[in-house]
Amino acid sequence: MRRIHPLQFFVLLIVVWCNAGDARDVPRTLYVENSLARTLSRVNLETGVIHQNVLELGQVPNQVLAYRERLYVLNSSPAEIMVIAARTLTVESRIALPEGSNPYHMALVGSRRLYVTLLLANQVAIVDLQKQRVTGLIQVGMAPQGILVDHQTAMVANTGGYPSYAGSSVTFIDTRTDAVTAELPVPANPQVVRAGPDYRFYVLCSGAWGADGGQLAVIDPWAPPSYAAPAVVDTIAVGGYPGDLVLLPDGTALVCEWGDAANGFLYIMNIHTRQWQAPPGQPVRIGRGAMRFLHDAGTGDLYVSNFDQDTIQKIAPASGAVLATLPVGDGAQDMAIVERIQAHDPWADAVADFTPGSPWSRSGYDFFPDNVLGPPDPGRAVGPYTPANSPHEVLSLGHGGSITLAFTDNRIIDGPGDDFIVFENVFINLWNNEPFIEAGIVAVSQDGVNFATFPYDTLTLSGLAGVSPVKSTLYPTDPVASGGDAFDLATVGLAWAQYVRITDLGDIWQEGLYNGDFDLDAVVAIHSQEEIIDTAPPAALSDLANYPNPFNHSTLLRFALETEQTVVLRIYAITGQMVHSMALGQMGAGEKSICWDGRGRDGRRVGSGVYVAELDIAGVKRHCKMTVIR
Repeated sequence: MRRIHPLQFFVLLIVVWCNAGDARDVPRTLYVENSLARTLSRVNLETGVIHQNVLELGQVPNQVLAYRERLYVLNSSPAEIMVIAARTLTVESRIALPEGSNPYHMALVGSRRLYVTLLLANQVAIVDLQKQRVTGLIQVGMAPQGILVDHQTAMVANTGGYPSYAGSSVTFIDTRTDAVTAELPVPANPQVVRAGPDYRFYVLCSGAWGADGGQLAVIDPWAPPSYAAPAVVDTIAVGGYPGDLVLLPDGTALVCEWGDAANGFLYIMNIHTRQWQAPPGQPVRIGRGAMRFLHDAGTGDLYVSNFDQDTIQKIAPASGAVLATLPVGDGAQDMAIVERIQAHDPWADAVADFTPGSPWSRSGYDFFPDNVLGPPDPGRAVGPYTPANSPHEVLSLGHGGSITLAFTDNRIIDGPGDDFIVFENVFINLWNNEPFIEAGIVAVSQDGVNFATFPYDTLTLSGLAGVSPVKSTLYPTDPVASGGDAFDLATVGLAWAQYVRITDLGDIWQEGLYNGDFDLDAVVAIHSQEEIIDTAPPAALSDLANYPNPFNHSTLLRFALETEQTVVLRIYAITGQMVHSMALGQMGAGEKSICWDGRGRDGRRVGSGVYVAELDIAGVKRHCKMTVIR
């Protein structure tokens, strides 16, 4: 593997499943937080089967958020975040938040941090998910509730405090520096902030309790005349006392309200035309106690929770018609979807090497490596004119940058026709109806050392990635239906490959005035063999060696025994302090491997640094140094 210069940014992450019990498929699942029952319920979206009250939460749960294979539940009391493994539905950890602060809402900042609004403290807590603790506090307006993180900006809805809601505002925070950059006054009692398809932001303001004063404040982030600062450019009367807002890619805005003794209310408007389909005063009637929305970007389905009827309803986004009512639990409130988890899947599993180019915008780095592993953006709106270009979905390589992805639970094999697809956020430029080219050179390898490069032509663009727009993400392993750039291993004479390397063309070819550097979304195998391939470099197994090294998540310690022996593994910090030990008992002769997940005896992940693994084999000790990168 090519060494990386120590001054360059890099991440090395090889996914190793340490627990055989985790090696199972988990269906695509909708989780519902039941506030009064203090539980989670789940709905299997593949079969429709409902399991109520599958996990107990805190005394006052307020929100559930899903990211990759984890659920994060925000409890207002006790003030904490529960981190839950979606595979096993077990609580991995609890992150304490300031006591008495009434945590209200949270949003991911990259994949390593959360912002949490603290209603009674007038602050936003910065939570480091790796350190499992609050690392800072940001002072915002009075009584913050909803929060939206959009690229490198967070917007906090400050209600102003009951009962006057005086000083209602939206605070803008630069997530790169955690600094407040602006604060805008808005109508009374702002609840949520949503990003619109028109590149504006919409703040749903409920008004004073019991009053008919709901409004939508429209914020332009680059408002005239200066075009350098955000401003409220419009307000739209909604009426009633609305609670949540969802904005769909086509411009449809749906607003829900608790309703009356019989029904919840739903208002529908087009933000482009400002025309109401279901106006205030003539709402669509849905379940009583309508609380919150969840828009399933992968299927286009829309759900609303009915707090007062202990149900969630699936509704038609265009008309609000109720399509299904699902009983889930007492006080159904918030919802989140965990995408299907597969023990073996066709997607690249790990980043083996990343060398950013120069210059490098760092776009997408906050979500790296998650944003280049697994499926591409599942949004139904993704297509030739609407690319996946959010930082949580793509990573910019920079000018001349290079990335190598590894397949760890399968390998690409040479089958009929194309064998794998590279997805990049290529889209059709509306100005000239030509693709916005961000080209990259593709190479493959079996051992991660010797690479075969696909032949390419900079005139016709054949043989390059980053050339073909994505047509749809619904069938990502079908190159005809999905789009993207497909490659055939037969072209380079390989029967199989385990590594795919993509290098931005950089100065090799000038992509054009309106084109840029390669942004990687995903790599998928069309033809694959589901087996774990040993990718560790050759080592003298009589000694102790670990791979990968350096590592981020986990590492595999490899050795051999000539006869059956009693084995103990100990992990020491470079200072000599023992941080972990494992009594492995009697182990038979032959090649062995032990996985260390980078955690100490207290169950917390150790910090970055050098550690020493000591293998005690019946009193005979072997050692190796390991480097952890966080």
